[in-house]
Amino acid sequence: MALAPAEMFLDKSAKWYVDFINTLPMAVFRESTEGKILFCNDAMAEIFGFNSFRELLDYPVINFYRNREDRDSLLDEFHRKGRVVDLHVPFKRRDSRPIWCSVTAQAVVDRYGHLVHLDGLMRDVTSLVEKRGGGGHFKRKEDAVTDFVVLLAEEGDFVDINAKGAELLGLKPEDLIGRSIFDFIAPRFRDLVSTHLSIILERGREEGILTILNREGEEQHLEFRAFVEKSKGGSRHVQLMASNVTERIKHQKEQLSKEKFLGVLEMAGGVAHKLNQPLTIVRNMVMEMLSELPSDGPHHEKMERLQHQIERIYEIAKKLGNIKTYQPMEYVAGIKIVDIDKTS
Repeated sequence: MALAPAEMFLDKSAKWYVDFINTLPMAVFRESTEGKILFCNDAMAEIFGFNSFRELLDYPVINFYRNREDRDSLLDEFHRKGRVVDLHVPFKRRDSRPIWCSVTAQAVVDRYGHLVHLDGLMRDVTSLVEKRGGGGHFKRKEDAVTDFVVLLAEEGDFVDINAKGAELLGLKPEDLIGRSIFDFIAPRFRDLVSTHLSIILERGREEGILTILNREGEEQHLEFRAFVEKSKGGSRHVQLMASNVTERIKHQKEQLSKEKFLGVLEMAGGVAHKLNQPLTIVRNMVMEMLSELPSDGPHHEKMERLQHQIERIYEIAKKLGNIKTYQPMEYVAGIKIVDIDKTS
């Protein structure tokens, strides 16, 4: 009979390992991509107010987060960097009491590069975080994993910004207050951002991609979530949290380009293969007919010209079947086509 998850960890052959893990003074865990605890020790259970690790197995991880958006940001961090080190994340215990935990973990991927699960360590740092005091509007989010957090006035002016966001823009937070976010948006996307801002103010929330210019003038793509925040005085601000997904988008574009090129290669190889048989037959027939015509006959020159054109088609078909790289050339009206001569 198959063992239940908890019983599997109590198998005699692994009991020494479980005993050792349970003596460690910090939480140890393995979490699935679906957000379930696959393995943990008693220290993990104690942090979140459970009696033992058995009660946590298969427990929904999302229930630990005070802010569900932080889990999405954390997963983005694993996808981009593969690991986090001593990251302070706001959690809550089983009884909903808020706590802060320092998380150090790494992503475990399969041979295709897909995220399988997360292995890590965790410790309760609530007292340490609380000793730091206030520290600004975005202190919680600076300690979390979000790369870019801003508070905007309705017209798009900065009211506040976290340190990581200001660093990305190449200025100090205090130098950005009062400036417009549109000063840092890539010009061709400013109308789109204006539309996003209108939607946020109308509907109360919005998600999307924000393309800004960093200190070097390079485009950085930020995946954002934004919502309207109302103050006691009745004024409205837009709180926008974003993760830098530039590398992910770049990778996706590269993968798409590779897939398109592979499609071109397969199509070119198929066309070359299909052309080869009928072209060979026509080529042989023309050569045979030419050998039978008198050299001074009225049709000999025409047959020679026909043979020359068939040889050209034959060479093009060979090059189609030998394409190895993508090398474009200008055609007409700005259209680019594959340069067969340079790619084979």
